[in-house]
Amino acid sequence: MPNPLSRRLRRRWLPQALALLLVVTQIQAAEQAAAPPPAPVAVPQAPLSPPASAQAQPLAPLPVEQSLKIRVLAGNGEMNDLGRRVMAPLVVQVVDQDERAMVGAEVVFRFPINGPSATFAGGRTSATVRTNGGGQAAAVNWMANGQVGSFEVHVNASYGNQVGETTVSMSNVTRVTEERKKSKGESLWSHGWFKIAVIGGAAVAIGLGVYFGTRGGSSSSGSTVTVIPGSPNVGAP
Repeated sequence: MPNPLSRRLRRRWLPQALALLLVVTQIQAAEQAAAPPPAPVAVPQAPLSPPASAQAQPLAPLPVEQSLKIRVLAGNGEMNDLGRRVMAPLVVQVVDQDERAMVGAEVVFRFPINGPSATFAGGRTSATVRTNGGGQAAAVNWMANGQVGSFEVHVNASYGNQVGETTVSMSNVTRVTEERKKSKGESLWSHGWFKIAVIGGAAVAIGLGVYFGTRGGSSSSGSTVTVIPGSPNVGAP
């Protein structure tokens, strides 16, 4: 037979235990409701590549055109005086096919590496110059080497996709005047000193003519001195 004491205990503690369990359950439910929902886990995605048609295509370079002209304004056929260390001027002009001066074109002067030649400052055999407003470029700060003989200066010009090239013939000599005296078939008029002497003599002759023509007196014959300008043909065949 069931013990009367155990029945009394169940009747007394069972409602309290149920009430306590209900309280604990409500507390847990309240805590779960107050807690923030868990953040969703981010799944990394691979970047989408643009379609092949939308990808940037490299631009094809423009074809190079051999359309620039290089005119040699000074230096072609000139001589460099090694004894006096006097170099001939070296100047070119760059124009396009329509004979328009190319402003800002890049000009490269290049001397030979071996033999009679010249070098720029620092021993460099080439130098780059930009053309001015008239399309002209000059090689500066260069000096011929100690070897006597002829050589060619290569000149290249470029502007955008337009290019051009030419050569300038020069020579290194010991003395310019000595070399000119040795040249065959050359008249005296080609020498600067002879031109100065002739022009000075003509001026003296004109002065004497004016003097005697304006003097008064019976001794005056009234003759007129006439000087005809022109290049004398001295030493020419």
